[in-house]
Amino acid sequence: MSESKRATVAHSHEPLAPDDIGWDPDDAPELDGEWFEQADHHIGERLVRRGKRLGVTEEVILPREITEPFRAGGADWQIRIESALKEWMAEHPGRI
Repeated sequence: MSESKRATVAHSHEPLAPDDIGWDPDDAPELDGEWFEQADHHIGERLVRRGKRLGVTEEVILPREITEPFRAGGADWQIRIESALKEWMAEHPGRI
C-alpha cells in the first residue's frame, strides 16, 4: 500500500472522525451573537475592529498632540495606539 492513511482519509467521501482530525467538532464553542461581539475582526493579518471586552478595558485621557497623528492614519487609530504602547512596554520593561 503506497498511500498514507492521511491521504486516503482526506480523499475519501466519508466524514472525518474526531480521531482523524485530532479534536471533536462537538466540543467547539457555540458561535452566538455574544461570541461575535467579543471577537476581534481581522482582514488577513490586520486587526480592523477590536471586540468588546467587558470589564477589562480602561479609559485613558491623552493629549491631542499624541492622538492626532494616530487619528490622521484612519479609523483604527485606537488600536494603533494600543499596539504602540504594547511595543514600547516590551522594549522598556524596567521603565513601567
